[in-house]
Order: sequence, then C-alpha cells, then structure tokens
Amino acid sequence: MISVIVFVPMMSDILKGIFKIRTKFALLLLSVCFMTVTVISGCAGKAVLSDDAVRIRNTVDIISQLKVLYEGHDEGILALFSTDYLSESGMKDSIVQDMKRFSALSLNIFIDRMEVDKDVVSVSVHWNASRGDGEKTFKDGGSSVIIIQSGDGLKIVGIKGDSPFGISNK
Repeated sequence: MISVIVFVPMMSDILKGIFKIRTKFALLLLSVCFMTVTVISGCAGKAVLSDDAVRIRNTVDIISQLKVLYEGHDEGILALFSTDYLSESGMKDSIVQDMKRFSALSLNIFIDRMEVDKDVVSVSVHWNASRGDGEKTFKDGGSSVIIIQSGDGLKIVGIKGDSPFGISNK
C-alpha cells in the first residue's frame, strides 16, 4: 500500500510572509504524526507461519511439557510418547519408577538444534537433572536426540543417546 500525504500549509500565511518558526514546528510535528500512523497501519496484519514453523513451535511446546509433567510427577507425560515406543523401550516403566522413587524431580532441557524432515523432527538437546528421595540427591546430565513424529498429533517415537528418564533402572 502506498500512502501519499499531501500537506498544504496555509497558503495565505506563506504568501504574506507571516509563516513563523512556531508554525513550521507545528507543521513538521503534524506531518511526522501522519507518517507514523500511516506506517504503523501499513504494518498491521497476521503473521503467516509455514508448516515447518508451526511444527517447530509445537515441538518446542512438547519439550517444555516434558519438563513440566516430569517435575510434577504427572503420568500424563506418557501421552507425549507413542505407544509403540513406550512398550518396546521400557520407557513407561522407567518414567513411572522415577516418579515413585523420587520425591523431588528437577529437569532442565536445552534445545541445541532441530532438524525437520517431512513428518519427523529430530531435536538435539542437552539436559541436566537432579532427583531426590529424601536421603540423597542424584545429579546427572547428558546429550540426546529426541525424535518426534507427526501424525495424530506430535508423539515422541525415540530418544537416542543419554535419556533423561529412567535413572531408577540405571
């Protein structure tokens, strides 16, 4: 959109020579205000995100949910994993045992990078955790790749490397 502001000061004042500095300043200020309003209104609109951008945003949300649900001892965390992965890897038992064994869970996950390939997002992360059972506090950390697949929503289908879950089984 091209906006054209035509500003015609009082011609009679200019012709008479009565055009004072005060009037010039007022006209300058008024024209700056008009231009600012025009620019701001021209920039308004919704941002259109690509499919990959939406998938990346949702992936970041899942990683954040992992932390919140794990620290909250919420077995709803299991809904973030595919049922095949939970049964094959023994991840379900590992997560449930961690939640039963430790009264205090703290997990920090840092996303290093993401790779999007069709319907699979590979998230390279490093993490550190502390888990306490009332007597001792266990601290550990590592790096892993969390593999998330889209389909019926986004689901974690694998964790390669150091899993932040299942310290009870280690």
